[in-house]
Amino acid sequence: MSRPPKSPPPFPTKPFGLLLVEGGDEQKLCEAIAGPTVWSGLVCWKASGRADLPNLAKLATLDPSFGHARSVGVLLDMEDDSEEALALVQKILAALNVTAPFVHGTFVPGAAPKVGVFVSPNGEQTGSIDGLCKQAVRDPALATCVDTLVACAGRPHTTQARGMKGWLDAYLAMQPEPLRLHQALNGSEIFDLNHVAFDPLRAFLQAL
Repeated sequence: MSRPPKSPPPFPTKPFGLLLVEGGDEQKLCEAIAGPTVWSGLVCWKASGRADLPNLAKLATLDPSFGHARSVGVLLDMEDDSEEALALVQKILAALNVTAPFVHGTFVPGAAPKVGVFVSPNGEQTGSIDGLCKQAVRDPALATCVDTLVACAGRPHTTQARGMKGWLDAYLAMQPEPLRLHQALNGSEIFDLNHVAFDPLRAFLQAL
């Protein structure tokens, strides 16, 4: 097993929370809503896509300093197939040597370290972090315009996850300076980072 092209940051030799995410957008969102105090106590490893998460989890357990981890949290998107996502969760948990049943957003008690998985947007619906971000946009007038665009285009996306990503991309493209999601999460001008839509994920990160 080899490390990803960009090696993840090393583990400290003192207690820390480990966060595994599927990509850069997820990492940036977690950093933005966790806040600097919580984030400073975490080490975040970014996979090269959802399918790489089991490998990244296994790699983490092989690190000599993994024993200092007080907890491991994993964030991934449900995307378009809940059964496929839950099967991936089981592979991630197996890589982390967790045998307890999976409960969305809940850390397994008694494990060393404790392990939890958050499947966005809410552990039940198909979709992704884009759905959480859509709820927290700061310009309702622009959001209405994007709704009109999507309706005029005949709702071209065949799945909820793709539709939500397309909606958010259109919203971000209509900013004074067109942005990508990770750029829009720098600061709080585009999204209300304290919005209740982010509260479950925020609580998950605080529990790390």
